[in-house]
Amino acid sequence: MIRTGGHRGWLVLLSPRVIRHKWVLAWCVLTCLACAHLNSVYAAERSVTILTSSLQDERFGPTNEAVDFWNEVLAGLGVATRLGQPVVQSETPRVVESYARLIAQRAGRLPVPARLEPEVPEALGAIEGDIIILLSEQDIMSFAWALPRLDPKRYLVVIRKVRGLDRNDPMVSRHVVAHELGHALGLYHNDAPHTLMCGPCQPLTAESEANGFLPLTNHERARLVELH
Repeated sequence: MIRTGGHRGWLVLLSPRVIRHKWVLAWCVLTCLACAHLNSVYAAERSVTILTSSLQDERFGPTNEAVDFWNEVLAGLGVATRLGQPVVQSETPRVVESYARLIAQRAGRLPVPARLEPEVPEALGAIEGDIIILLSEQDIMSFAWALPRLDPKRYLVVIRKVRGLDRNDPMVSRHVVAHELGHALGLYHNDAPHTLMCGPCQPLTAESEANGFLPLTNHERARLVELH
């Protein structure tokens, strides 16, 4: 047997005598297919683009910390998905901010069929990235939104403008970004107020783990494994 350098598998050299056994040949074919599948799975990466109007935005650091946090979590769970190194776009089309406000204003309304959702602006659809993080200039709520009628699925994560002493805190910002990225990875709100995916939350009495972030529940970890 010869181990292939760039693959998670073995290249098996068989003599004509062995090949006569059809089940052995079938096993080899299935093994090769499985190895090819594993290679594609381990290469899975969700590209991330950050939209901002200022390269000095104080939310940059917390956003990168949140991306690193999720990659550590995903690696620890042994799943394939990773978040890519964020690409920064320093110009945000006005129509993207308008779309973000439109979606924010729908908060609390009953869900409607995707065909009735507001159209994704062409300028937003043209931006590359599986997850697009908008560091918004608006005082709107932060949220994660699955962009309707786009295939494959893409997400818009909106992080509200930092205003006030309570929000000009890197700890608060990185938890907000990490929370919304959690939604983009498939997690929902829970009723545990001292966890990352809380809803509602009690941040003043919550304690972060050693990594600086609030914990995930066992159910959330199991869901990430199931999804990814």
